[in-house]
Amino acid sequence: MVSRLSVIAAWALALLLVAATFAAGDAPAQSKPVSIDASITRQVESALAHDPFLRNMSIRVETNGGVVNLTGCVRSVDDIAKAGEVVRAVTGVSAVRNGLRVENRPTRA
Repeated sequence: MVSRLSVIAAWALALLLVAATFAAGDAPAQSKPVSIDASITRQVESALAHDPFLRNMSIRVETNGGVVNLTGCVRSVDDIAKAGEVVRAVTGVSAVRNGLRVENRPTRA
């Protein structure tokens, strides 16, 4: 009887080890999913490139946690406002930090 229990226990242990191996699995390494911020940045850059007034401007875009930071130079104050509107319309943008400046215009320090 003791012998039979040890055999059953050994089989149960072996079964558990095999099951644990399959459960943990050696899943193939998957590429890191594209970050949401990178996706938002690409969408914002695309939106700015498709806008007829902003497409040739020197605007840099960075996104962190859904907050889009715009830096660079544009031709007018209206272009700064227009860029902010275009960016806010992009899905996933939670806020815009508009650091754009008008070319050839000194900043107030």
